[in-house]
Amino acid sequence: MSFKKTKLPAITWVEKVSKIASFKARYFAMKKRNMISGVLLGFLGVSWVVAVSFATFTQLPAFHFDFSLPFPGKNSLFQTVTGTEENKINILVTGIGWGDHDGADLTDTILFASLHPESKTISLLSVPRDLYVEYPLGGRGKINEIYMRGLHAKESEAQSMNDLGDKLREITGEKMDHYINIDFDGFTKFVDLLGGIEVNVEEDLVDKEYPDNNWGFITFSIKKGLQTLDGATALKYARSRHSTSDFDRSHRQQLVIKAVKDKLFSLDILTSPTKIKSLYYAIISHIKTDLSMGQLASLALFGKDIPTANILAFNLNDSCFQGIAYCERGWFLYTPMRDLFGGASVLLPDGATPTHLGAYAETSKFSNLVFNYPEMFLENPEITVINSTKSSGIANKVALYLKKFGFNIPDKESIGSTKDPYDKTQVFATWDMENKMGISPTSKTLEALSLFLFAPQQTTPMNKYSKSLNPKIEIVLGKDYKMIAGE
Repeated sequence: MSFKKTKLPAITWVEKVSKIASFKARYFAMKKRNMISGVLLGFLGVSWVVAVSFATFTQLPAFHFDFSLPFPGKNSLFQTVTGTEENKINILVTGIGWGDHDGADLTDTILFASLHPESKTISLLSVPRDLYVEYPLGGRGKINEIYMRGLHAKESEAQSMNDLGDKLREITGEKMDHYINIDFDGFTKFVDLLGGIEVNVEEDLVDKEYPDNNWGFITFSIKKGLQTLDGATALKYARSRHSTSDFDRSHRQQLVIKAVKDKLFSLDILTSPTKIKSLYYAIISHIKTDLSMGQLASLALFGKDIPTANILAFNLNDSCFQGIAYCERGWFLYTPMRDLFGGASVLLPDGATPTHLGAYAETSKFSNLVFNYPEMFLENPEITVINSTKSSGIANKVALYLKKFGFNIPDKESIGSTKDPYDKTQVFATWDMENKMGISPTSKTLEALSLFLFAPQQTTPMNKYSKSLNPKIEIVLGKDYKMIAGE
């Protein structure tokens, strides 16, 4: 593996401190409340309503559906599966304006969802709409235009979504099995049919540049406090971009979708055939998908019994400012100078340039962990990096590199040193074999770590170098660190 030095923009010390403090406050306020998990949970609930509705209208019992999704080599979503990374389904979920909205065919929400029956987990990876890419049909621009360009070239809905899926496979290494395309109007109608939703607005919001869907702007404002929002207001609250950051916007989207989910399941839907029928038609006319009705119902049934903690949300981002305490997982993008892209604000993968966009090696590595090692993020053991060499700073480099891939490197006391001589790098994991406590030798985290550090792994009854009594993985860098660090 290789390391690159992060170059900070030329800003004053005061601006730097302010920027870091502002980012850290926003990030940690929403770290455990990523809106993407709410989006999929909300959709699973909606698909359940659609399936039940369909059964009600056709007077067919629900079990007449073919509740199955085509896992490779398997014929049922609920059949126990074993083996490799292929035992999952990847679904591309996109959010789009359609109708009279500005940029009606732009996929402004791009979410890759991976369902794992064996581990009972759902992995979600959000790809920013401003990622600058080569287009499948020629040209280059933001990734959210791929679907639109396909439609404008007279491609079918399915082929246009496949174009986007192929680009995501290039970025992540993961193939798209199915897609779901949802529009804004369907969301608005759905909220209204629920009788509105309750959202605790955390601060006053004023947006003087909210799009009016006629290539102009209106002012949208809302006061702090518990509010009952109708569909139109809920959509504006979730979409507003100009008065706050994208971090804040994502958090508001999460609040709105969670409110939708809570309202949906608080109502006794099945006692009102009229409401079921209305919900059904509101949703079915605003979703485009290659999934059958039975497969949508399978999604709902699959998601019903998955613990919230097993829905894992990730994103590709440019979150790193400086130092290990300010860099988070998914940091594989950067913002280049606007004048290189005609004034547009875009994102590029780390290592890419305006003339070479396809630097996707590290985004693919990260996606491999997200989609094929979800258990690693549930285990989440702390990792300490110990330097046994005379080369200063190498432990910090290794720790920072592993942290952006999602390994749990704490902000404090995760870097250390020892005078014990190590010719070769070693990985120690605390494991009480007698009581089966600590970090098992079969840990998915250790397995994933072996993809990055080609070093022997062994268990130890207690931490060798860390002061904490909690079980830890300790990486002790030896004289061969140059091979590990790619220096």
